[in-house]
Amino acid sequence: MRSGALLAVADPAAEDRALAAFAAALRRVRLDAAPARQLPGGPSPGAVIVAAGSGVGSLREARRSLVEARQIADAARRDRRDLPIFRLPNVGLAGLLHLLRDEPRLQTFVERELGALLAYDAQHPREQLLGTLHAYLEQGRNKSAGAAAAHLSRPAFYERLARIGRILDVDLDSVEACLSLHVALLALDAVRTP
Repeated sequence: MRSGALLAVADPAAEDRALAAFAAALRRVRLDAAPARQLPGGPSPGAVIVAAGSGVGSLREARRSLVEARQIADAARRDRRDLPIFRLPNVGLAGLLHLLRDEPRLQTFVERELGALLAYDAQHPREQLLGTLHAYLEQGRNKSAGAAAAHLSRPAFYERLARIGRILDVDLDSVEACLSLHVALLALDAVRTP
């Protein structure tokens, strides 16, 4: 369920306090209604996400702030952090990509960067090299940590990385290439999430 609200605050300096009090009240009501089980690494299922748009000085600007808050809330649904209030700086690149997920140029970028790997995974479902690439990039290109995150031996992980490099025709030791692939993975996740 999604709801929107405008908070009128006389003093702009009191905005953060008013938002914090509002978020706390919403969470109390939610917990009283149906306690949710907390999952490690993020908000619990059905958790209340409070997203705030930029403060505005007039009612005429309120629509822009509500639209911004809705976009922030959409992006925050995928965030693993359990922040009391999500604001624009909290959603970062993943949030931006989520907002652009319907943009054809973003979808073309994903296909160009990852298409060969997606096709390979479709033909070899037991390997799932996309997950290997994700583990490698999520661990900051640390191969040992990536192998542990992927639950693979280091030799098997290294072999998969070499195969990924051949399939995509990229050097996985290149920071620039890996940055592009990481953005493509984040964009793929955004495109696949409704």
